[in-house]
Amino acid sequence: MARPKSYNRQDAITRACMAFWEHGYTALGVRALEAQTGLNKFAIRTEFGGKEGLYLAALNHYHTAAKDTVLAPLKTGDIAAIAQFFQGLVTAGSINSSAWGCLMVNTGIENAEIKRAALQQASDAYWTDLQDHFCMALTNARTKGEIAPTRDIDNAARGLVSAVMGIHTANRVGKSHDAGRHLVALVLDLLKTWEVADAD
Repeated sequence: MARPKSYNRQDAITRACMAFWEHGYTALGVRALEAQTGLNKFAIRTEFGGKEGLYLAALNHYHTAAKDTVLAPLKTGDIAAIAQFFQGLVTAGSINSSAWGCLMVNTGIENAEIKRAALQQASDAYWTDLQDHFCMALTNARTKGEIAPTRDIDNAARGLVSAVMGIHTANRVGKSHDAGRHLVALVLDLLKTWEVADAD
């Protein structure tokens, strides 16, 4: 008869997400993960297939949480929704603002060295999803006449994704949730030119 689990799986994943977000993948050993997640080495191996499997579960949790919260308004939103998203990147109390930066940005930077295909696939999926959401908001804005019909939406969305990466990186390097506020201000000014100058 199997022993009952002494942990809640989702709670452990949430704790792992926070631990990896703060410390990264390679810096966290199994003992540190045990202490911060409530999982033991056996559970990490059997439940998640090891440390990488737990990390992938944390990345999926992070992605799903973003889709359900900060990305959702972009589906039906427009320029204002994009502006609100960027403001949230440097707003105290926002789930999208952290002195740790962004788990997906951190993963991409670290994975450039450790080169794990599964981690790359997970982070790529997140950025593709964010780009798609920006495209939806920009398409809505174009339909409403907020931006010119000639605006290259795909290119604009890719640029906004790059800006998001830069803002999160600035926050982590600056060890402050709003260290990237100058970049946010720049993006907000750019969005105004799209909305006003191009639509006239």
